Amino acid sequence: MKDILYFIFGVTVGALAALMLAPKSGEELRVDIQQRANSDLQKLQKSYEQGLAEVNKKLEQVQVQLKKNEEMGEGLIEELNADDAPAAA
Repeated sequence: MKDILYFIFGVTVGALAALMLAPKSGEELRVDIQQRANSDLQKLQKSYEQGLAEVNKKLEQVQVQLKKNEEMGEGLIEELNADDAPAAA
């Protein structure tokens, strides 16, 4: 008889412990996961936008430098053509 009482007491304590230590309900867990996913998505989107802005800035710098190099090249070609032209007597 004592063994049965100990068993029932153990089952009761175990059930109470399980209820008190149980994780969130399925609905609460889904809401938490959705909130965390939205937060991570916002961080990812912000990082993407910052990276895109940096890439566009670098692209603009490269385009400016290419234009300068092109203008320098045209100037050098004009100088070389002027040097190659026969001098007017």
